[in-house]
Amino acid sequence: MITETFKAGSHYGDFTGTAAADSLEFHGFQELLKSQGLIKDDEYLVGIEASASAPLAAPAQINSLSVTALLTNNNGYQNTQAAIESGSPLKVRKVKLDIPIADFFSLFKQFQISISKKGMIDQREITFDHQ
Repeated sequence: MITETFKAGSHYGDFTGTAAADSLEFHGFQELLKSQGLIKDDEYLVGIEASASAPLAAPAQINSLSVTALLTNNNGYQNTQAAIESGSPLKVRKVKLDIPIADFFSLFKQFQISISKKGMIDQREITFDHQ
């Protein structure tokens, strides 16, 4: 069994930060997994990792994202929250799939990524002239 910290990372970590999203539907991504037979009835979607790697020869030709769904068998939000609060590492099952970029973002009402060089302004106050 492997234990790791749930956090975004890249090879060099040139830019780091945070991300936030609002689901279009309450269980939009979970329903996608269900429609493809990738999630069991007692599993709960607790996390999503998405990454894209551009080929050096054609960096503008990224058409899909490599997505990993992190699933628990805790049967719902409250049971999963209780498992997290126990202090033990949360046991998850990872399911990997490729999703066209437009299809991935269509699962969310809003999606925001905020990254800065080596995280230097991550979660720090900034000031700027009104645009």
